[in-house]
Amino acid sequence: MIGVIDAGTTTVKLAIYDERMLVALKKEPVIKYNPKPGFVEFDAEDLARKCQMFADMAIDEYNVEAIAITNQRTTAVLWDGKTGRAVFNALGWQDMRGNALSEEMNRDATIRMARTAGMIARGVVKLLPTLKNKRRVKWLITLSRLSIRPNHTSVKLCWMLRELGEKKEKYELKAGTVDSWIVYRLTGEHLTDYSNAAATGLYDSYYMRWSEPILEIVGADEEMLPKTLESDRIFGEYRNVPITGVIADQSASLYALGCWEKGELKVTNGTGTFVDLNVGEEPEASTGGLLPLIAWKLKSETRYMMEGMLFYSGSAVEKLKEIGIYDDVAKTSEMAFKSRNEDMLLIPSFTGLATPYYVSMPGLLYGISNAMTREDIAKALLESLAFRIAEIVDIMKKEFPVELKRIRCDGEMSSNDFFLQRIADVTGIPVERGAILSGTSFGAHLVAGRAIGKWNRDFCMPFSDVFERKEDIRDKYEKWKKLLNIAMKIKL
Repeated sequence: MIGVIDAGTTTVKLAIYDERMLVALKKEPVIKYNPKPGFVEFDAEDLARKCQMFADMAIDEYNVEAIAITNQRTTAVLWDGKTGRAVFNALGWQDMRGNALSEEMNRDATIRMARTAGMIARGVVKLLPTLKNKRRVKWLITLSRLSIRPNHTSVKLCWMLRELGEKKEKYELKAGTVDSWIVYRLTGEHLTDYSNAAATGLYDSYYMRWSEPILEIVGADEEMLPKTLESDRIFGEYRNVPITGVIADQSASLYALGCWEKGELKVTNGTGTFVDLNVGEEPEASTGGLLPLIAWKLKSETRYMMEGMLFYSGSAVEKLKEIGIYDDVAKTSEMAFKSRNEDMLLIPSFTGLATPYYVSMPGLLYGISNAMTREDIAKALLESLAFRIAEIVDIMKKEFPVELKRIRCDGEMSSNDFFLQRIADVTGIPVERGAILSGTSFGAHLVAGRAIGKWNRDFCMPFSDVFERKEDIRDKYEKWKKLLNIAMKIKL
């Protein structure tokens, strides 16, 4: 058996797998704080205690052969190597306290020079297109859109170091993401994997190293950061059980859904939505706002991916429940199918828009009337999220001319039939729903199984449903995009 600790945004879970089958699932809530608007903090000590409790449970009750770890990315943890205790609460991936700080960091001369070099590279590639396949040129093109964003680990780490000021000399500071924090507390080793490192904003995914220029801007040094390992290496032991299969949540889902080769696409719909395209064995560059990341690095293979995201998707559905539009999120699919309103449109900017805009702006509901119903609002929300996904897929199709044969989906919100049907309707691409919605833990267990020699890359999760296009709603999508453009220009 293999145990997987899955440290998510709202819960930490223990999943026990026996020969591909999920045999047990335990959950504990994550203690989260919102001390100010835009602040999202986690109790790092409580998270570590619950992960250790689950590790003990996996060993004592299930006699597991290995323990894997998968986790929310970019959440920043800072701790003292002398005591092993966190110095601050962990700053969550949704935390936006660093807005002003990120703007300041983006004005740094190093960042401005990098963008200029990137723009020059883009101009040269237009004249000499064959150069675009060279890794260094791709790296330079990526620099043309280099932007330090408040959700990056880099900004959160910079904020914490500035808050400490001169007090930081008292500590033997160690920094990392949730995976490295859990590994440290279980094994005493300060390690991370490549998929987590690549999402921090501190790591150069093209040359697989911590970025010295970014570290200098942050005010950190490499000694503070974890060493990177392949996900199927042994990260240490806890009570004589190997810790392996350490992989970031979106990479684990991509792997679990069998998107192993170039041109394969998955969409994970949870608290947020993450659209990931496997671009193969070489990193690629995007001028359209996609994020170049390392999907996974194993001992025998490396895969890269391009990612687009929605900050709020499942959270948006929950928000409308909170304000009384419906009393159960499970009802939203049925409600949306009942609606006959084709005029209501919604811009789902609850905390701003992510890919490709990365702007803070208020959301917008268009088309209200005295005939509108709760069903119409539920439909408008789900369609708006499908339209945001379609925007990202359109960028991917434009920048990477591969044939997208299917979109594979996981995540709790992928249980919504109307939502998946609308993704198929607007993109025209068949949508396959994974039979195991928690693809993150399934993927981590697959990687851990490879690490201890139980299997190779032999199988992925099964699929329960396929959604084919039933109606072409691109015209409605184009109207929605016009509304989005108007909404982004509104200033009161």
